[in-house]
This record gives sequence, C-alpha cells and structure tokens, in this order.
Amino acid sequence: MTEAQKKAPKEAKPAKADNPSKATKTPKAAKTKKTATKSAAPVGKNGVVKKTDAFTILQKRSGRYAVKDANGKWVNAEEKVKILLAAGLIKAPAKKKAAPPPETAEA
Repeated sequence: MTEAQKKAPKEAKPAKADNPSKATKTPKAAKTKKTATKSAAPVGKNGVVKKTDAFTILQKRSGRYAVKDANGKWVNAEEKVKILLAAGLIKAPAKKKAAPPPETAEA
C-alpha cells in the first residue's frame, strides 16, 4: 500500500436498514405440496389410524403404515403384517408361484 492509500479515509458501508432495496422486499409465500392419501382409513391427530391397548397404528405421509407397541417400540416384519391384516388396512400379499424345476436334457 502506498502512503496515500493509508492516509485516505475508508468509506463506510451503509447499514442494512439504510439500504432501501432490502428494506422493501417481502418474504415469499411458502409453497405447500398437496398429497392425496392412499388409503381409505381415516387419519386422526398425528397420523394415528387406530389405537388399542396393545398397539398404535400410524399412517406416514407416504401412505405406508407404522406400528408401535404399548411400550412405544416399533413393530416390524411378520408381526406388523399380522396386525395390519387384522385391522383390515392392507391385503394379504400374493404368494409367489413356485417355478417348475429345470428340465435336464437326456442324451
């Protein structure tokens, strides 16, 4: 830096409140997504579909179901499927047909 640059007073930046371009801007409205629920089950407060003494069935925003037991632990796999089938919220998964055994060529 030269001596002239050192002695020259620095220009002060205007305060944010003094800047009219930023003061007049208003925040944009938040866009919301509208998603349709995939099931006919009525969803109550916090996504609760059905609550019993043994478990609570919740519906996620994706339309899938979650099950919690009375202790607040998540229920998974076969036990969850049994509960949802008993509540009538899902249909039984279709069983896959067994593929016929491959034929061997006799020579």
